[in-house]
Amino acid sequence: MGYETIKVEKEDKVATIIFNRMEKKNAANHQVFKELDAALTDIEEDVDIRVVVLTGQDDVFSAGADVAGFDFQKVSAGMYFMELVAKTFNHFEYMPKPVVMAVNGIAYGFGTGITLTGDIVIASDRAKFSIREINHGAIPIETLTRGMEIMGKHRIAYLSLMANDITAEEAKAIGLVNTVVPHDRLKEEVARVCDKLKNGAPFAQAAIKRILNRRSHEDWDFALGIMPAVFATEDVAEARKAFVEKRKPNFTGK
Repeated sequence: MGYETIKVEKEDKVATIIFNRMEKKNAANHQVFKELDAALTDIEEDVDIRVVVLTGQDDVFSAGADVAGFDFQKVSAGMYFMELVAKTFNHFEYMPKPVVMAVNGIAYGFGTGITLTGDIVIASDRAKFSIREINHGAIPIETLTRGMEIMGKHRIAYLSLMANDITAEEAKAIGLVNTVVPHDRLKEEVARVCDKLKNGAPFAQAAIKRILNRRSHEDWDFALGIMPAVFATEDVAEARKAFVEKRKPNFTGK
């Protein structure tokens, strides 16, 4: 299958998905979510593939969501988008094969959120993480629910409310990242980890993932009930307009 927003490379039992929207700093739009889900379906059905890797290019993993491309004035539009997001995030978590996140650079908003769906996270020392949805009048529902389990309430609250950047080492300290390596050694470290994973026991690997991610659907069911209403607020519309006009938004709480 051909893709426009991602690339997929398969070699020696490892499938590597590479974000490929560098002109948008790999920001995620509807098509990104659809193509990620399609790629995961293909990989899941490929008996020769044992491990999945998700990464970006150069110093960019993903700069977040493509805010300028979204229009959530209707609740139905927000519902459709959240269903796309939930399907993709759940697919990463329920994929029976181990998923390695190779965070090569900036990982903002969606970039941080998708990292939480991985089983093992390896970051370049150039990586930066940030939960920036509040800057757009929205909430990082998947990062709040899945992130609280990983990082704890106070840490995820601080990151979500403040929208500050954190370094790869800071991300490791709060449990978001497993390993931090020099940027030029990222591929080498990912290959080392994949070499071990691809020779592991598939049934046991799948069972471990199933147990660890058993609350994923519960979290997303909650998200689908609240997020479309948030997307339909005037604050989100104002944030989108401000983003396009390259100014700070004027939030009114409506």
